[in-house]
This record gives sequence, C-alpha cells and structure tokens, in this order.
Amino acid sequence: MGNQKTRLQGLVKERDQLAKPLSGLKHILRGSIIKHGNICGKRVCICKRGDNPILHGPYNYLSHRSRGLINTIFLNKKKLALAQEGVREYNEAIELIYRIAEINFRLLRYHYDKL
Repeated sequence: MGNQKTRLQGLVKERDQLAKPLSGLKHILRGSIIKHGNICGKRVCICKRGDNPILHGPYNYLSHRSRGLINTIFLNKKKLALAQEGVREYNEAIELIYRIAEINFRLLRYHYDKL
C-alpha cells in the first residue's frame, strides 16, 4: 500500500510540475502559417493571364478555423514572428495538456481519492 501511495504522490507531483508552464503561455494561437500567392486588382497583369498566370507573392498568412469558418490574417514580418511564437506556444500547451491528461487518467485508475 505504501508503494502505491508513493507512486500516486509522484504522479501528482509530476502533474503539478507539468501544469506550471501553462500559465506563462500568453500568446497561444491555434492555426497554421501558410504561404500563398495573390491576384492583384490591375486589369492587365501577369497574375490574370489565362494560361500560366504568375501570382504575386507568395505571402504569409495565419489560417484559423473557428465554428466551421476559415479565417486568415495577412502576416507582415512583425506579425509573422508573433504568429510563429503563438503557434509554437499552442503546440507546447497541447503537448503539456496531453501529458497531464495521461497522468490524471492513471491517477483516476489508481483511486486518486486514497491519497
């Protein structure tokens, strides 16, 4: 019984350590950074050729799906750096959440309430 209690206490300590960095992730962005070309507004431009058009760009965008809608934001250099940080933080948060959830599953399996 003592060995199980020690194991449970170790899991609780590990979970608590994993949860600490989550409060520091303040720039989380769920989405993907994509590149694509654009068609301009000029009537006569190579981007509007019928055969083999040459699009402007490619430009960086943050693509985000929300409630079935896909939204995109144009990313200049400054916004690109912020978006990259936000997507990185999102991935880090998801990894931590999965690890915490696995620990909580194990705690529940081993009768967490007995701690």
